[in-house]
Amino acid sequence: MKGGFFDFKRVRRRFRSPLVTGVGSIDAVDRVLLRCQSETGVGYGEIAPWPGFPSETIDQAIEVMRSAQGNLSHLSSTVQASRAALPCLAAALSSCEHWSAIAAYDGELPCAGLVALSGDDAPAKIAAGFQTLKIKISATTQEPSIREIFSLFAGQVRLDANGSLNLTTARSWADFARSENRVEFLEQPLPIGHPGYASLGQDKIALDESFLTPAGNDWPGLVVVKPLLAGDWTELRAWREQRPGPVVYSSCFETVIGRQAALWLASLDENVGTIGFDTLGRFEHDARDRHAGGPMARGLADFDWDAFWREIS
Repeated sequence: MKGGFFDFKRVRRRFRSPLVTGVGSIDAVDRVLLRCQSETGVGYGEIAPWPGFPSETIDQAIEVMRSAQGNLSHLSSTVQASRAALPCLAAALSSCEHWSAIAAYDGELPCAGLVALSGDDAPAKIAAGFQTLKIKISATTQEPSIREIFSLFAGQVRLDANGSLNLTTARSWADFARSENRVEFLEQPLPIGHPGYASLGQDKIALDESFLTPAGNDWPGLVVVKPLLAGDWTELRAWREQRPGPVVYSSCFETVIGRQAALWLASLDENVGTIGFDTLGRFEHDARDRHAGGPMARGLADFDWDAFWREIS
């Protein structure tokens, strides 16, 4: 982006109930909302790092932005020169650059329902019409709990371990996934960089935390792309055009700005499939979610983005 200036606002979002992942229990997340203005108009982006992913932190992103002193060209040049270290900032600037198209997006994409086995999520998601369920598993999860969900509906299941398994349990769950047609894939069974992936095989194994941006990633199997973590979107789309096979687009619990942008980006993929954006309604009410939830993730039509920016404290 050439010329212009930018402003940003830091917001904290607290979960109604702690979110349990492979990196532990998460009570709240910080987000930075970015507003850029140049000769092409006004654009919005969101910096939304997620625990367990090797991106810059919120504080590191803010330090870079403060050093640019509101100068958009300076910020863009800095991020371009260090984009491998600043993937969230690069994604936010991509959102700003494409904002006119993003703001106009009002399409819809099928969405998987996010399920925790500890509650009654599954029956509620099934009743709501979700055709795919994403189930969080851990080292203590047992196969009968998954088979119980099989008995409730006829859809597909995704198993997400968030890197919490050891090689023995990962192999067991990989065998289970491969033996069950209704298991679409096992997501991130082992920690980032675990040598066991070489022997685990790629069939029905998806990388999430182990995939950040396309740069330097040679995993031939399925990957989960979180648009707000994935770096420059022009580079991401060029990689996607050359990469055979499916990818899964997924949320990182962004606000309405990041969600609108991520849905637009996912919609550009002609093989987009079912996305993982069932993240609404999980925060204390802060008016920063505005999309409707449900088995179809829809873009917002005729939303006043400038008014939303002004409302943020």
